[in-house]
Amino acid sequence: MRDGVTLLARNNQRRFGHFSPRNRFHFRRRRWQLHMVLGLLLGIPLGGPPPAGGDEVPYIQTPANVVDAMLRIAEVGPQDYVIDLGSGDGRIVIAAAKRFQARGLGIELDRWLVAESRANAVREGVSGKVQFLHQDIFLADFRAATVLTMYLLPEVNLELRPRILFELRPGTRVVSHDWDMGDWEPDRRLVIAAPDKTIGRTKESTVYLWIVPARIAGFWRGVLAGPGGDEPVVVEFNQRFQSASARVWLRRWTLAGGGHIRGDSMSLSLDRSPWMPGTKPLHFTLHLAGDRLGGEAADGNQQYALRATRVVD
Repeated sequence: MRDGVTLLARNNQRRFGHFSPRNRFHFRRRRWQLHMVLGLLLGIPLGGPPPAGGDEVPYIQTPANVVDAMLRIAEVGPQDYVIDLGSGDGRIVIAAAKRFQARGLGIELDRWLVAESRANAVREGVSGKVQFLHQDIFLADFRAATVLTMYLLPEVNLELRPRILFELRPGTRVVSHDWDMGDWEPDRRLVIAAPDKTIGRTKESTVYLWIVPARIAGFWRGVLAGPGGDEPVVVEFNQRFQSASARVWLRRWTLAGGGHIRGDSMSLSLDRSPWMPGTKPLHFTLHLAGDRLGGEAADGNQQYALRATRVVD
């Protein structure tokens, strides 16, 4: 998060408050930031939304044990490419490389912190596995991430949320320190002691994990195969983040169900009682690959398979 968190300036914002003519920030925004930081220090919610226009985040370091928790909740490993938005002194990316053998990229607006991060990477012996760029996170390309980490502010998370959902690959793990994603519920949430935290009264941190869900909403056409033969079907999925509902039209019946999406997989529970009265729901595990989905369900010794292709208007 800025590992802490980055001064996110949209144009040429300077670190200590000098503004370029094109900059969107103003002193009212700075007063709100001071108001918020004081509230965090006192552990008191001082309320009130930020003034409109741009997002700026103070630099607050993430405690070492919280860094470890963020990387562990994402199950970072050697196969991962960790991108930290607002990478501060580089500690999250460096820890990912040193402790979990991952590759990493830190994106930071403050050029002095970028220089410090590069020096820290050399000192820790991971300069060949990590990179630090002097960039605005809103302009940066982070689509290559398999793990995205951040410690920003609530409204910044919300501004980034559409890009996270629509640009990152399904299955990408997103981890945020202390701030959620509004009504996008996390897949996991941890509250841990943070004795070295420099703000707040409780000395605790909350770590959130989201798994970017595949986009399944829309109509699909295919076949439901079972002991009685093949049934042509049309499936309509309605999706809200990682939750989905389904309506399945067979030749004579309409079935309904719901499920949970995790990356490019979906668990679907389908009520087949209109089709086969007295039977229990079928529990499918579906896998999505582009515009195709497929999966199986078992009912005792009987097997069912659903295969479908997205209907493109």
